[in-house]
Amino acid sequence: MENFIDFDPLAWAGQPEQPIYNKEVKASSVEPNPATADTSSDDQEKILAVGQELLRMGANIAESYSDWLRLGFALADGLGSGGRELYHQLSAMSTKYNEAQCEKKWQQCLARGNGRTTVKTFYFMAQQAGVDLSEIGRRFPSNPHFPQPEGEELKYIGIVLSEDSLSFPQSEGVEGLRETQVEGADDHTECNGGFSETFSDKINPDDLPQFLAEIIKMQPDAVGRDKMILGVLTELSCATPNVYGVYDNRRVYAPFYAIITAPPAADKGQLTACRSLLMPIQRELDQLNQKAQDDYQLQMAEYMALDKVKRAATPQPKEPLYRSAFIPANSSATATYQALSDNQGWGVIFETEADTMTHALKSDYGDYSDGLRCGFHHEPICYNRRKEQERVSIYTPRLAVLLTCTPGQIPLLLPSCENGLGSRFIFYNLPRHLFWRNVFERHDKTLDEQMSELGKRYLRLYHALEQHHDHPLEFLFSQEQQVEFNRFFEGLQFEQVGLHGDDLIAFVRRLGLVCFRLAMMLTLLRHESQEPMFDPLSQSLVCCDQDFQTAMTIANCLINHTAYVYANLVPHDDATTNGSARRLTAQEQKLYDGLGPDFTTADAKLLAQSMNIPWKTAERYIGRFVSHYGIARRIRNGQYRKN
Repeated sequence: MENFIDFDPLAWAGQPEQPIYNKEVKASSVEPNPATADTSSDDQEKILAVGQELLRMGANIAESYSDWLRLGFALADGLGSGGRELYHQLSAMSTKYNEAQCEKKWQQCLARGNGRTTVKTFYFMAQQAGVDLSEIGRRFPSNPHFPQPEGEELKYIGIVLSEDSLSFPQSEGVEGLRETQVEGADDHTECNGGFSETFSDKINPDDLPQFLAEIIKMQPDAVGRDKMILGVLTELSCATPNVYGVYDNRRVYAPFYAIITAPPAADKGQLTACRSLLMPIQRELDQLNQKAQDDYQLQMAEYMALDKVKRAATPQPKEPLYRSAFIPANSSATATYQALSDNQGWGVIFETEADTMTHALKSDYGDYSDGLRCGFHHEPICYNRRKEQERVSIYTPRLAVLLTCTPGQIPLLLPSCENGLGSRFIFYNLPRHLFWRNVFERHDKTLDEQMSELGKRYLRLYHALEQHHDHPLEFLFSQEQQVEFNRFFEGLQFEQVGLHGDDLIAFVRRLGLVCFRLAMMLTLLRHESQEPMFDPLSQSLVCCDQDFQTAMTIANCLINHTAYVYANLVPHDDATTNGSARRLTAQEQKLYDGLGPDFTTADAKLLAQSMNIPWKTAERYIGRFVSHYGIARRIRNGQYRKN
């Protein structure tokens, strides 16, 4: 069900009655089902009686997706097509209820009975909810028993319940993650856990640079395309020599920082293939390293061959620098800075487990968080160790960071908003896909092989940029793009601060800078397919409208992911510490009920005024609807849609 989220509607005061279906279920409404021809009229009466008792109690037995699915299969088994009304009524006990989605799921359950779930499961669920089956059984003296699941069916229920308990591990400190379905996905992409909001499905593939058009062909759905686009752009952003832009009266470069969060089994591991994009460059660096090492060995041999007098008068050869595009996160602060310095100030930290960086930053020797903060804005990174007489100065660091992690690793990596490290990252949250992929499906090339081929193409672009050492290229927005950019982010800052508080200012402002860098990367990749790649007579790169709109579309999506991470994962004064205990207050409920399916800031302001709710308070409520409760989503600045 698309709109399933995790909070208990029964805790709300004055919950509105569902207007679509009558509360009382009548036996006459049950139609015979050929698949359950052996189900007697008495049996159907008993099922309806149990359902009536659940409705009388206000029991919400279908809050999680797996329970909702089990309920559908069980009622389809016991009542056939006649179970439709009861399924809707019991589903409507949750605020996640959506009539159209519920009807779609019912038809699927009716047509695709899984063979493992029978009406016994329904009785089991009712009993777990507190229904006294023995009391109902006494109403049917000729047939008083309620069979309970056993054997394979009981095992199946146990397995599903176990999976549910693992969906929101206490150890991660992140509870109540939303269950969603990715918009536009098929019936086999039901998701459990995570925040779902995509951008690639809102971009015309023909508007993308040819290089990225190849990337999106590798993924079957919007979420997969999003993660690969962000992974590719982040990693390649470090290898963009001699390109800059002027942003807020400062010279800035392409590299940026990204964190892609995902619960287990969300396919974040595919991002490791992005390493292959930089391997052609790394192999060239390795050749340079080997040549420097060979020269050093030769110089040392000549030096050691000198007699003592000449050796004393001759400087000893210095060990060569080791250049690498990849900088390990599991390094001391000095080793990290040294590696960045050795590679002429550029490189990428790419880790598939954020804990690697977390442990380094928390150690006495590995706290390079200050360097990360400086590196984002290309501010100098310097250190001086007196004992070894080491002095390193990186005047213009161009560092990219790409991390993947589970949601529970975020508060450990970013324990506070105060030091500014969290606001330097963009965030994307992957949902979990509850389907089994054909792991033996054959492709012409593996994902790594496809990425390697694209890496060879990017190597040509990298060399073309290297040739501009004496005349760097300046990336520019057109005047019209500048006006639209400023208008959008001015409105975005006003909106997000109202929804979530002043701490979001830093996140929004740095997202603006990242959006500029994304547009820079898109423009560079567009030139990769041109011949010649860059005009030898020009020292500027003007962003085309397609790349500008693509960057803005990505930013409009990422702010929703960022707000979700801020509201739920990054500790701050207004953070909710226990997602499973989230409840709308009566006033929040009143405001939410009064809003239409689609509403604007102006609509909400008028409604709040009529209800005597201060606008500042109402604005914060809307922020909670979006990021805490998941019962609404932001479409664009000032426009929202109920889930």
